[in-house]
Amino acid sequence: MEPEPRIVGHGLTAIVTTVDDKTVLKGYEVWSKGKLRAKCGEPSEDRLVREDIVYQHLGHHPFILQSFGLKEVRPGVHSLCLEMAPLGCIRLHTQSTLSPVNLLLPKLPDPPLNARLQMALDAARALSYVHSRGVLTCDFSYRKIFLFPDFRIKLGDFGGALLQGHSFKNDQNYEGRYQLPLRGRDFDDLDMVKQELFALGVVIYEITMWRRPFDDLSEDSCGVDVRYAREEFPLLEPDNPVRDVIKGCWMDRFDRAGQVVDGLERCLRISENN
Repeated sequence: MEPEPRIVGHGLTAIVTTVDDKTVLKGYEVWSKGKLRAKCGEPSEDRLVREDIVYQHLGHHPFILQSFGLKEVRPGVHSLCLEMAPLGCIRLHTQSTLSPVNLLLPKLPDPPLNARLQMALDAARALSYVHSRGVLTCDFSYRKIFLFPDFRIKLGDFGGALLQGHSFKNDQNYEGRYQLPLRGRDFDDLDMVKQELFALGVVIYEITMWRRPFDDLSEDSCGVDVRYAREEFPLLEPDNPVRDVIKGCWMDRFDRAGQVVDGLERCLRISENN
């Protein structure tokens, strides 16, 4: 008997379901036993094809979600089959307000500092690898980092990514907390790699502090944008071992993700020896 799909994630362009708790289907229509069970507002076939191409290009990597390719769920309707992250994205464990998805996940204790530092390093390594393969995520954030047992992480969600040599449309927007300040530049002149490195700094902050920057401000508030424009960033605790790396990301001091990886590795060595 065909098992009923269970929804484990829902966004503007995709619904994520599972029937075996090992893999998920990411698509815009959910079908079961010949009936349409759920759908997004608009078809996202092009985004799924794009994401499949990016996953194929990236190949197997320890810090990238594994993809099993597109699956036709109905004639002309596809979903992308991916390995399941049993603990969801890290954001679900750190945000102050609970969503229905939070309530379905096991509540994790706050990770010890050494685990958080390792997760931050692995996130930087994942982004460095993605960049080395000619891919830009175009909306890097905590939502793209998926959590596995023993605080292992993998990067996923490439539906809006750009791939060198392909004419994909850049139609993504960053969440306010991840948006590089203009600093006298026009928005269209912002360096896309620098933008991703700024967002990486925010992600490292979130992982090491286990909370969002300015968590008291709502998602639709312009307060974060105003603070960033005034060069007001979240407080970096003196005992945060990677505070200088985070600040370097925020202040445009890095040119590539590999430099962030190097900085984090140095910080971890120092932390382990203290």
